[in-house]
Amino acid sequence: MINEKAVSEAIGFILILGLVLTGIGLVTLYGYPVLVKEQSNADVRNMERAMIVIQNDMKSLCFKNVPYKETTLQVSGGTLEVIDSDNSNSAFTITHDGLDIPFSPGALIYRSDRGTEVITLENGAVMTRQADATGSAMLAEPRWFYDGPTKTFVVYLMNITADERMAKSGMATVRMSLASTASQPYTGSDPIKVTYTRDADNDLSVAWENYLTALGMLKTDPNKYEWDINKPVEKLVIKEYKIRILGI
Repeated sequence: MINEKAVSEAIGFILILGLVLTGIGLVTLYGYPVLVKEQSNADVRNMERAMIVIQNDMKSLCFKNVPYKETTLQVSGGTLEVIDSDNSNSAFTITHDGLDIPFSPGALIYRSDRGTEVITLENGAVMTRQADATGSAMLAEPRWFYDGPTKTFVVYLMNITADERMAKSGMATVRMSLASTASQPYTGSDPIKVTYTRDADNDLSVAWENYLTALGMLKTDPNKYEWDINKPVEKLVIKEYKIRILGI
């Protein structure tokens, strides 16, 4: 009589092995992309918080007379890049009483390697967008304000400069200092106008539109805004701070 015990054990082993391989395949097919997405989301959330920390460091340089600041952060799942103001493709032009005041801000930009998220610190504001979409949103606002009793509109401009183009992944230490400050008051009755020239490769126009209109400006043309005539401005104060990035 032929003993079939070994055949039964072999068939059982093949069935169990098949179930194990099928399970591994299903986890790889459906679970791994979810894990990668969750890791990418975690990296982006961490960089959003890191950019806000850098924004607060810049505010300390500009408004608290702190000469030097540095922040160590983990740049995970992407690259942090410094764009000098001379190489920036975005710009602001403030017009008052026929005088055009141009300003190029420069930027710190994080681009995710695992997703499409782009986080930008530009002119004192932290903004986020998707690389494959046209919209953008502001995560932390700059320091512009209108003082009703004195009818004064104050604009803070933060200029980012660097001696060379910088980019970093992994552990990075953003070192910065305040290079110079300048404050200029303007008086006159003509409406204040702001024109934002967008960067075609990093379009943040929607975020700036939402901020400027919430501030009290009216959109007159694409990327052009005019102060509401119902809020009279007798004095415009523009304060420009030049922040030098020493290294990352």
